[in-house]
Amino acid sequence: MRYRLALLIGAMLLPGAAWAQRLQNVDIYMLGVAAFTDSYSIPGSNVTVQKARGFSTTTGYGYQIARTSAGSIWIDLSPAFVLSGRSGSSIGGRADNGFSAFTLGLRFMLPIHSRVALLGTAAGGGGSFHYPVITGGERPRVTSNSTLHGVIQLGGGLDFRLTRMLSIRGEVRNYSTGKGLSGATGRHHLVPMIGVAFHF
Repeated sequence: MRYRLALLIGAMLLPGAAWAQRLQNVDIYMLGVAAFTDSYSIPGSNVTVQKARGFSTTTGYGYQIARTSAGSIWIDLSPAFVLSGRSGSSIGGRADNGFSAFTLGLRFMLPIHSRVALLGTAAGGGGSFHYPVITGGERPRVTSNSTLHGVIQLGGGLDFRLTRMLSIRGEVRNYSTGKGLSGATGRHHLVPMIGVAFHF
């Protein structure tokens, strides 16, 4: 009788234990920081777009797909929103320097301490970006058009575990896309962020 009771209790607890183990392979992170853009000139003109400031944020999802002796490999889904403000210009009007990017890729986490792990990400996707244009007429002004463009994202950071379910995470991600979009003179948008990650 006791043997059967033990089997019954074990059968009831096993799915719960498996579920708990599976949930420990999931994290959700919320990161953000102030964002800034430098002044720049609109190509082919002598019009200058002024500096701007705003904020950047991402709420991402990770799922662990493999664990090795060196570390763990995760699927990483990360929508990022960089709202770096609307800048004035030397001839009037305003340019939008923000962008949004949606990327899916892999994250590698390397534990260097019982509570600390280095992480690196590589992902691809697409996003919505802006670029300044000068309207015609007797009194030209600056405004912005938007475009969709592919994105390659590479990044790295540090995860510091406070408790079993909560950590502080800091990352720097580089979003590479078309040239001259959303306040960048080149193709790269460097976005540092810090926040929290929840582990389930």
